[in-house]
Amino acid sequence: MVRILFLILLFVGAPASSAWSQTSQDPMVEGILAFREGRYQEAAKAFEKAVAADDNNAQAHFLLARVYFETELKDDKRAGRELDRALEIDPENVVYLTARMQQLSVDSKSFLRDKIRESRRRELARTILKLDSTNAFAHAELGDAYIRDFWRYRNALMYPTVQFNEYEYRSRQSVDPMATALRDQIEDLGSFDPDNQEPVLPDASEALSTALPSMNPQSIFLADEFDIETLEAQGIPVVDFSRRAQRAYDRAIFHLYKALDADPRNRIVYDRLMEVYALKGEWSDALEMLQQMYVYFPEDPELWTYLGLAHHRFGNLDAAAKAFESSFEGMDQGMLAAFTDIEFLMPDEEKKRYREDPSGYAARYWTSKDPRYLTPYNERKLEHYSRLTYADLLYGSSELGLHGWETERGAILVRYGTPKGDVVVIPKSTSGVNRGTPVQTGTQSTDPTQAGTRLALQVAQRGTDFALDEEANTFNIWDYGDFKFVFEDPFRNGEYRMYSPSAADLSQGAVPWVNDYTIKAAETIRETPDRYEYEAPGRQIELPFLVSAFKGSTGRTDLFVNYGIPILEFGDQGDMIDITANAGTFVVSENRDILAERRRTIYGLRTDQIVEFEEANLWIDSEEVSVPAGQVDVSVEFETTSGGTVAVQRRSVSVPDFDTSELILSDILLAYRVEETDDGRPLAGSDVVRNGLSITPAPWSVFSLSNPIYVYFEVYNLDVSGDGRADYEVEAALQPKEQGNRVGRFVRGIFGGGDKGVSVSVPVSVASTSDGQYLIIDAEAQPEGLYTLFLKVTDRKSGREVTRQRDLFLESSAAAQ
Repeated sequence: MVRILFLILLFVGAPASSAWSQTSQDPMVEGILAFREGRYQEAAKAFEKAVAADDNNAQAHFLLARVYFETELKDDKRAGRELDRALEIDPENVVYLTARMQQLSVDSKSFLRDKIRESRRRELARTILKLDSTNAFAHAELGDAYIRDFWRYRNALMYPTVQFNEYEYRSRQSVDPMATALRDQIEDLGSFDPDNQEPVLPDASEALSTALPSMNPQSIFLADEFDIETLEAQGIPVVDFSRRAQRAYDRAIFHLYKALDADPRNRIVYDRLMEVYALKGEWSDALEMLQQMYVYFPEDPELWTYLGLAHHRFGNLDAAAKAFESSFEGMDQGMLAAFTDIEFLMPDEEKKRYREDPSGYAARYWTSKDPRYLTPYNERKLEHYSRLTYADLLYGSSELGLHGWETERGAILVRYGTPKGDVVVIPKSTSGVNRGTPVQTGTQSTDPTQAGTRLALQVAQRGTDFALDEEANTFNIWDYGDFKFVFEDPFRNGEYRMYSPSAADLSQGAVPWVNDYTIKAAETIRETPDRYEYEAPGRQIELPFLVSAFKGSTGRTDLFVNYGIPILEFGDQGDMIDITANAGTFVVSENRDILAERRRTIYGLRTDQIVEFEEANLWIDSEEVSVPAGQVDVSVEFETTSGGTVAVQRRSVSVPDFDTSELILSDILLAYRVEETDDGRPLAGSDVVRNGLSITPAPWSVFSLSNPIYVYFEVYNLDVSGDGRADYEVEAALQPKEQGNRVGRFVRGIFGGGDKGVSVSVPVSVASTSDGQYLIIDAEAQPEGLYTLFLKVTDRKSGREVTRQRDLFLESSAAAQ
């Protein structure tokens, strides 16, 4: 990237030439005035006139270089010649050397030429620092250079002398047993000399003799050549550059801060520091750096997105939310659109609804994705903003004019976040990896006449900066666990794209249906448009809950959400555990609307609501909501006001439609106690009331063998023809899970066969089409374990039957109820 040199020293303070004059007729004065006023043709003529008068006028040559490098008269070759002449006259002029460094920053569109220029800039920067140890541009250049090294080495792996043989793989059922383990990884080939700022390596032959097996190259039979875990499990020699990466990181930080010491208003240095901090995950250091950036660029929207990212990754979500909101105030429309457009995250069936009402549907989308409704910010939305910022910071391409989220790697990162595994593999020529062409029989892998070994020797001696002109395509593998993406850098310019085998790859044995990640990525995106796994801060606890559905009024369904909070010890707490907490229950529809929400602050946990179990104690509570039938998400949240303990559980629930004329049963509500209540009030704080009964729900579905199991249910649309009364029979059976998991068998004979389990049958007669009843089941004689409770109601007048079932667990320990 070209960075134009804005230096007052270009006009004052440079060494005077014999042609310099303070008269208005002096061509140097005329040229400088014309340059400042944008009259570049006149400036060029004036400087050329000065050069014609005195070819040793270094300043005139330098200013001509500026005209031809920075203006619409741009002529890189002419600018280069003029700067060469200026440096020939004054070779230690720091300003001229800095300008040369800037000229070499131009992208040449050639991998080899860019690498040569990169090396020359690094040497120029070191030369400048010998002349001026505080030069901000030289320190910034070396900072950039070491960031590039950090990028190159931080997750790079090489597999020396490995032959992929996919054709052989197709006729085999297992990987090659000949693969052997690497004796010693080439991880740290030498010490680090801070003066030379380069590794000092031992003799290459000695290093490689302990790094490579003394045998023919292995032939690894893999269809997927990017299966890193299998390669490593087979003992393939792995060259790891992590220590070199750490050295590059340390030097990058050193030089970038030296650049800021010299010029704290150098805006791009803050970008570079944020890039390397983000790449390393040093968010505390990033926040400290951003405090300094705030002093000089307080209204820069990127400052605020950087702050949002750093605070978010550091866990300061409230600060992150405020920072992102501040960034939106200064964003241009293009940037703002990128942060608000979410169509690409949606399943295909939702995109049409989004286009009809982008702002309204986006609001519902983010609401439905919010993992914690009790907090004042939306964690999923903050994650999205952070991913956009992170992608733009690390994967943007100034050469192509693309923001990070517009590149292929950046787009994947915005969808799925940072991968669990991020590895760069350098196969083929530089690493000695080949496809399909074994070496000559009898040739040892350490024979320097073999191409793979020769290059591996050179890499061991001089590092991967050697032979970059011979380095073949590199691959960046992102592993998300159940799927992965492979990107390639075919032009060796850092612009990665999704890998698809070329014709040459296919001819050499690449398996297209395994290795074509352009196709595989499209399939993954279609099946999983995005991914987000929320991790709550503080101490996370399990929050068991059950949802039971009953017929409500006006065609709606009543949901009872019963949940339990794990409690460790409470024996000396008296009647109340001194804790203040927030709790909430939320129901979200398929259309991403919030159908119901219940929020409350709990001042102390009553100990009479605690039920003891063998492995835990549960403080039990319930919420009742009324919702329409359909598929919904039910979210239950609990957090102490200090934020030290957090519990979040979300579950998809199918809400039944009870608005029918058919015989229908409610859900089974498992309970620890059911008693009649005369005044309609619950008998305990944990109870729910239904049909005059106070019920203590069992959200964990765990029961003691020494205590009864209470089963509450409701039945609707009973036949009352004739005498106006309904007559029905209730049958219940509790069977071990392995025997009772087939409903059809139960329906055919609920009590038939087997000596395991418990059953009960009760006739009921009521003067109503609907009824609510409870059963008491004694399971004391049963062994502990997982059971299924079956419930069947038979209407004796109509002959219709209906069934329900629910799993529960029996344990031997007594519960305190």
